[in-house]
Amino acid sequence: MSYKKYAALVLASIAVTALAADKPAEPYRNPFMADSAYTVTHSRSDFTSIAGPTGKSRALRADEIKWKALGPVNGFIPLYSGPYPNGKRVIWVGGYDRVAKLDADTLDVLTTYATGGNTYFGEEETERHIQVMDKLDDAAKLAYINKIWAEANPQLPTFYRMLSSENELYLPHRNADRSLSLQVFGEVDAKDPASKIQFRREWKIPAEVSKAGIFGMQITSDGRIIIVTMDGAMIALSRDFKDYNFIRLPNKNTGPEPQDFFQSFVRNSLATDDHGGIFVVTRDHLHRVQWTGEKLSMDEADGAWAAEYPNELGWGSGTTPNLMGWGPKEDHLVVIADGTKGNNMMAFWRDEIPADWKGIPGMNRRIAGITKVKFGVAKDEQPQIENGLVVYGYGAFIDNSNPIGHLPDLGGGRMVQYLAESWYMHVPGHEPLGGTKIEWNPKTRTLGTAWSTQDNFVSSVCTISSATELLYCWGARNRVWTLEGVDWKTGKSAFTYPLGKSQRYNVFGGPIIVAPNGAVDCGCTGGLGIVRVQPKSTKAATKKTGVAQ
Repeated sequence: MSYKKYAALVLASIAVTALAADKPAEPYRNPFMADSAYTVTHSRSDFTSIAGPTGKSRALRADEIKWKALGPVNGFIPLYSGPYPNGKRVIWVGGYDRVAKLDADTLDVLTTYATGGNTYFGEEETERHIQVMDKLDDAAKLAYINKIWAEANPQLPTFYRMLSSENELYLPHRNADRSLSLQVFGEVDAKDPASKIQFRREWKIPAEVSKAGIFGMQITSDGRIIIVTMDGAMIALSRDFKDYNFIRLPNKNTGPEPQDFFQSFVRNSLATDDHGGIFVVTRDHLHRVQWTGEKLSMDEADGAWAAEYPNELGWGSGTTPNLMGWGPKEDHLVVIADGTKGNNMMAFWRDEIPADWKGIPGMNRRIAGITKVKFGVAKDEQPQIENGLVVYGYGAFIDNSNPIGHLPDLGGGRMVQYLAESWYMHVPGHEPLGGTKIEWNPKTRTLGTAWSTQDNFVSSVCTISSATELLYCWGARNRVWTLEGVDWKTGKSAFTYPLGKSQRYNVFGGPIIVAPNGAVDCGCTGGLGIVRVQPKSTKAATKKTGVAQ
């Protein structure tokens, strides 16, 4: 090898090493979760190391957009398995009328387990519902999808599911007698992606523990299943369901559970760290509950803590806690949006508070930073944050959930109104414009706005890829649904891929996921199906293009 070639290789190696060194530590990967891109809601703070699409804005060909009909709720939220011995992966879906496995590369259905007792939505029937909605006006569309959801909702205490390293799917379930249970589905042959699905086991939550809906699940770093219910019961359950331990989160008002979802004591999911910490936000407090290896503890001596946060509106934070900072020399924080009008972003010290930290005047010393969320849409903007913050390094992305123009009061309560607003987020005049990235400065120990944009991200739960340093979000422009790529460092648009006007592309609050093969998946239309966006190479894109409708 010539000296010039050798020197070039050395310089290239140094450059790659320097680039890796500049990148922040990745979030902890739990060995008890499936080794994949997405295993539970807000998996790894909605971060991925997989490279998603890159390229210039353009119309996509029909073969670059896939739609897989699945029936209500079933596609919301897709979970991805680890690799099988042959290198293949599957996507687990279901929860209403079935549990199914799809080929993670093709979206073909490999096998289905029909749960029974509900109307079964075949592909033709689901497609017919989409076609009907596409012909209706906005108000009629809303009534139509609500009718479909009304049948599915009674059986579903939550839309959150979880996939373990054993390739077992955990599904919360509401039984005919209104009791709650956790059901687990697995495979007959763990080496075969197309193996039949089998019902493994079920654990019914004792009535004395809770009768309220399950809202979140996680697995601790030593393999314990953690469940939190809407009335504040937290349960640590062994994976074989043979024993459990539970506590009640403090500061709950006495009296019956409110019918208004927004008044629920817990209305967000959980985050866990690699040291037994479990982070949950209640109506007025952010908690770190500690799993000791034997029991759940709220004792500060075990590392647990609770910190009150501002909640002037009364319904608390709308965000699942996400964890920030993973390196041994990085600040370790947990971030949420608070419950104030217009929302602040808040950061809390998640481990031991630094000895030299003086605190923020008038606030709990546990609070590390607080700053107003600003999108720059209007001087009097009042954003509402209902999606977990997307975290990478010391940056957190927040998109708006509050439309610039509200619908008339529908008279069905705040939840009905919120779902209606979510459905209308592509309609001009009702867009929830705005997104912003807020950064933690470890030197000044303050939060500050890095950039803001006035684009419409339709309240999708975006994802950040460290491989491309692009944020992937669903969007809408002039009633056309889009996949948006946003530069993580600058906030500038990297690309816009128009998808079409059909309701099959309506994200309806779901997560945007970079699949193992680099495609971007959306469990769209409330789970009626999965939309996959997979742009081909630049060379292939020079062929005739057209927007799929």
